Amino acid sequence: MSEHLSALIVGCGNIAGGYDEARTGDEVLSHAGAYGCHPRFTVSACVEPDEARRAAFMEHWNVADGFANLADCRASGMEFDVASICVPTAAHEGVLREVLGMPVRAVFCEKPLSGAVETSRALVTDFASAGRPLCVNYLRRWMADMDRVRQSIASGEWGAVQSVVGHYTKGIMNCGSHMIDLLHFLVGPLTPTDVFKKRVDFDANDPTLDALLFTQGGAPVYLVGSDSRDFFTFEIEITTQKGRVVIEDQGAAMRFRHVANNPLFPAYRVLERGEWTATDLGSAMVSAVDNLARHLDHGDPLASDGHSALEAENVCARLLELAEERLS
Repeated sequence: MSEHLSALIVGCGNIAGGYDEARTGDEVLSHAGAYGCHPRFTVSACVEPDEARRAAFMEHWNVADGFANLADCRASGMEFDVASICVPTAAHEGVLREVLGMPVRAVFCEKPLSGAVETSRALVTDFASAGRPLCVNYLRRWMADMDRVRQSIASGEWGAVQSVVGHYTKGIMNCGSHMIDLLHFLVGPLTPTDVFKKRVDFDANDPTLDALLFTQGGAPVYLVGSDSRDFFTFEIEITTQKGRVVIEDQGAAMRFRHVANNPLFPAYRVLERGEWTATDLGSAMVSAVDNLARHLDHGDPLASDGHSALEAENVCARLLELAEERLS
């Protein structure tokens, strides 16, 4: 186990570090921010074609080496423990394949893996064949609060899941894959059944879909899209035999509503209001890079890897197929 771990960040936009550059609170929302908060990681280098942005990123995050492209980085002879891939989704495949040929021990890629199932499947296969860990940033899997919800549902504490409603915006693959992945994590695999509506609020090739899926236990899961040009939303309601779990503010708040007697109408059992509680969403990125460190040191399993990301992409791709079949 090496005392220090080096990170390369490819792409210097918001998720790479921009979200945290003007941060005033304790939340950590970017790769550079997470590495900077971890006692063992150092961001040793970055790759960004925009010279001004690269210089600003290097200055803010105290990065010693910067390159305009991966070829220059590779030619430098530098080696890295982790490479964070923070480029637009359309560029993921090319960058991932280039990094696969570099002296990098593990890769931390933004979601979705590629947005094209066959491409993503090939990438997962090739990384596995090379023995290269591939971590994908579906960050809510690193929330301890979310894991407690998962465990409470799996243990039967809430009884059987009766239905799920998920509200989202900005494309079934772009943000919807976050929803699908989180639902896989919380309630298990989903089977897409129907698509009712599609709207283009982000990308013409990635519509926001209203859809019906089912859990393995037969509970219906309703995806309800909204127009991101009006507002952004990411919310989940899981209704069970014994109450309802509500996740709001993109996962930053939760409410647990248990079944209780109705004080006005004693013959009816109702849901108590419950209380909103803040979650650990703001520290999930730090937990993610800590998971990477423990994986490299001890082989701890990655909470979100290429295989789990591919499962989410598969569902999103099937929903897009259903949209073409039924709404064209």
